[in-house]
Amino acid sequence: MNSPLLNWRKTAPFVFFLRYYLFWVLVFFVQRLVFVLYYYSSFSSAGSTRLLQSFVYGLWLDLSMAGYFAVIPLLLFIVQQLIKASFFKKALKIYTWVLLVVTILISGGDLGIYENWGVKLNYRAISMLAHPAEAIETSKSSPLVLLFIIMLAEIIIAGFLYRLLLSRMSIPTAKLINNEKVSYTAQLITVAGLIFLTIRGGWQQIPINESTAYFSSFPVANHAAVNTAWHLSSSFLKNRHSGQKNIYAYLPDAEATELVSHLYRTNSKDSTLFVLTQQRPNIVFIQLESFTADVIAELGGDSGVAPNMSKLIKEGILFTDIYASGVRTDQGIIAMLSGFPAQPQTNIVNQPEKIEHLPFFSLALKNENYHNAFYYGGELGFGRFNTIAYRAGFDRIVGLKDFSDAGLFNKWGADDKSLFDKYVKEMQHPAEPFFSYVITSSSHEPFTVPMPTVFEGNSQNEQFKNACYFTDRSLGAFFEAVKKTAWYKNTLFVLAADHGHHLPRDRRFNEPARYHIPLLFFGEVLKEAYRGKKIAGIGSQTDIAPTLLKQLQIKDTTFKWGNDLFNPGRNAFAFYTFDDGFAWLSAKDTLIFDNRAKRLMYPSEEITSFHSDSLLTTGKAYMQVLYDAFLKY
Repeated sequence: MNSPLLNWRKTAPFVFFLRYYLFWVLVFFVQRLVFVLYYYSSFSSAGSTRLLQSFVYGLWLDLSMAGYFAVIPLLLFIVQQLIKASFFKKALKIYTWVLLVVTILISGGDLGIYENWGVKLNYRAISMLAHPAEAIETSKSSPLVLLFIIMLAEIIIAGFLYRLLLSRMSIPTAKLINNEKVSYTAQLITVAGLIFLTIRGGWQQIPINESTAYFSSFPVANHAAVNTAWHLSSSFLKNRHSGQKNIYAYLPDAEATELVSHLYRTNSKDSTLFVLTQQRPNIVFIQLESFTADVIAELGGDSGVAPNMSKLIKEGILFTDIYASGVRTDQGIIAMLSGFPAQPQTNIVNQPEKIEHLPFFSLALKNENYHNAFYYGGELGFGRFNTIAYRAGFDRIVGLKDFSDAGLFNKWGADDKSLFDKYVKEMQHPAEPFFSYVITSSSHEPFTVPMPTVFEGNSQNEQFKNACYFTDRSLGAFFEAVKKTAWYKNTLFVLAADHGHHLPRDRRFNEPARYHIPLLFFGEVLKEAYRGKKIAGIGSQTDIAPTLLKQLQIKDTTFKWGNDLFNPGRNAFAFYTFDDGFAWLSAKDTLIFDNRAKRLMYPSEEITSFHSDSLLTTGKAYMQVLYDAFLKY
């Protein structure tokens, strides 16, 4: 009975924090149960299985939030061991009840706004408190008396749980100089480590985020799983600077809207070029990590880096003047799948409630009876890919957990060869028509790839080119494999980079060449007359979805931020954003504007022409209308 594991005084710290975690997990369980019961009718389409799954998938965010809540008690517990006064239990009670009241108010507010907004309680909703009249009008439709009763019931249940799990615990005031010093120290270090891990969500590459709780194509099931307090805290931290005010308001709204609207009007005398032999081909979209134009010889890049791409270009349609919308993978996927441009200073993928209002090319295809699949070799939490994939209507979603250790060569997960091999293996006899979105990752830092070095040297330039070469080699093997499938002849392959890169030519962070990327259409469904063609004219990632929809003759007016690249009468331009600024590219001129400094970075003021000044006005209007759309989603 003298074993440290059986001695109550020695095990008190560890046992106490286990109980503290259990207390908060049960509180969050009750709040989730209340949400599910309150909106039970909304689960009729999602089904009872997904209802139950929301409790399982929500556990990780619950533990993370409990970890944040446990930090202060841990510090107080340590202080308690150093002084004679016994203050810990009283301080803990006050601290915990303050958090309880706050979380229950958050839970009640979440119930109140969800019916009207269809989103979890977020920064936008809280910011309404700065406008009491608007907040009161919004709340009139909510059953306030019922919500008050629910919150009161939650407080009573929480009080019972607190009394059961915590209030009766005996907290020793052992001094560090006594015989329990080693035991207490070891336990507190262990507890600190566990708190860190639960806050972070584990040892994985990507720290936990809301996307961990996204497991279904039914939004209500995902919303039930998301911890409301965690979501609101995250939303506040990510939006406290951008808020709900348009920080890029340069012009009167009507003037800005008219300028932007004009950009998407085409010459009525011109019509689109239809390049496909069939109206409903399969589509395989391959998003190439960091595949800048600087590694594509046909786009003026270094030769020998992507020889298989060069082979495809000879038989496909290459768009020579396409630019990425931003600098991150998650910005690229939104620009290409949703046609929504990247924003400076913030990112729409960090706000799941906004993602749910975006259009998606894959959803448009799903409405045409396409079978959708999403393949990525890494953790789906990166860039909130799982949140995007579920919202975008993908039926099959493949991520790191679906690969064996044999393909895990670097920290990003399965290498590109393993990714393509898995795709080919699983797509031997697919239902047609289908749409697949495949995301490569081997050409991402740290550029470690499972092949002998091709470009000698230790600089990042050579390492980057080696990584791109490996991706290109994997592409070559992929196409050799899929040519043997029955569906190959009915398939359009679309290859585009998620963004550019400063390597291998050390591009500056805001120069156009860094954003220049390849866009290639390839496959036997291309008409013979267009194979091997190069199409000039500046365009953007946001033009890809509208272009494909036009080729498929699918009418969808929700993609408002893109032009048809096959229409010779379109307004050819590209817009991209960086830290706090934007660039505008057209056939006549290029400009780069630094919003923080409120001046042009290119061209210099000394050589700015009248046309550049007009272009700047257009760029400012575009930035203003874009950010306003972002705020309203």
